[in-house]
Amino acid sequence: MFSEFVKEITKELEAKESRKRARSADAQSTFSYAVGKILKELWRNALSYPPRESSINMRSGYYSELERYRDPKLTYRQVKAAFDILIECRYIEVTTPGHYSRERGTGGLTRFTPTDRLLERFENLEGHPAFVVSPNLDLECIILRDKLDGTNNTDIPYTDTPKTERFRNNLKAINECLIKHWADLRIKDSEVEKLAQRVLQDPDKEPIDLSRRILTRIFSNVSFGQGGRFYRGWWQNVPSEYRKYITIDEFITTEYDYSQLSPNMLYFAYNFEMGNEDAYDRVLDGEYRNLVKQAFNAMVQSSKPLLKKPRKIDMDELDMDWIDLRQRILDAHKPI
Repeated sequence: MFSEFVKEITKELEAKESRKRARSADAQSTFSYAVGKILKELWRNALSYPPRESSINMRSGYYSELERYRDPKLTYRQVKAAFDILIECRYIEVTTPGHYSRERGTGGLTRFTPTDRLLERFENLEGHPAFVVSPNLDLECIILRDKLDGTNNTDIPYTDTPKTERFRNNLKAINECLIKHWADLRIKDSEVEKLAQRVLQDPDKEPIDLSRRILTRIFSNVSFGQGGRFYRGWWQNVPSEYRKYITIDEFITTEYDYSQLSPNMLYFAYNFEMGNEDAYDRVLDGEYRNLVKQAFNAMVQSSKPLLKKPRKIDMDELDMDWIDLRQRILDAHKPI
């Protein structure tokens, strides 16, 4: 059992510590929880496709700020104590030290990996994180973010309204349904490494962690009217050619792909006919369709005229700049 494994490691860590006084009962509970939290994260990431580094916030203020989002069972003092002694006992090693700038309000998390010693201990564990690690339905699932350095990566506090409460209740109902069923990826063991390599090739894909079985909804630009997409389900990172292998309760699934869904919906919303010509092919005479599609969707999703090229759009092969492409899209879709 994973819980017994955590107890064993915790006792070993405590024996290695050079403390003059024993922890209080509350501090001991918090320390043990922090050890379990770190080990759980390492185990999940070690068995993801492909394996990835773990990360931890070592800024003391993080554990007292943003009460809505943080885990109330974690404190900076005990997290740091657990992390430091895991390093000392050669169970983890830091790959990238964290940093934080008070002036800019930005920084990077500390990244770390399990040592071979810990990986050997993981191999003796029964089961898999997807079966053993239960999703925490009590953590905040509605997240509001601000834009910082051009990206929506800063969680910010907010006051609940009937709308946010409705969002949360609806998503909790969805998540409760998800954990009652078993979604899986039915591929041969020989395909796992191929899948891992395929995920590595896509910069927009994160490693597939089968224990990520519930969703989070993230809004952006300090507005519950922007963003609101669902994230953090493992199936969202499965490359398109592998989606046909997704099963639910051992039943094969089918994926429906609606061609040109976004432009069709927009034309319909404004009572216009889009016509038979492909919405993206009509922009550059049938060339660079994927690029046009990316640009079109970026323009639609922007809350204001998109005068600068989005960072994720690569136009190196196109003999025109963003302003020209933008105008070509506007000319091809004047009705909307």
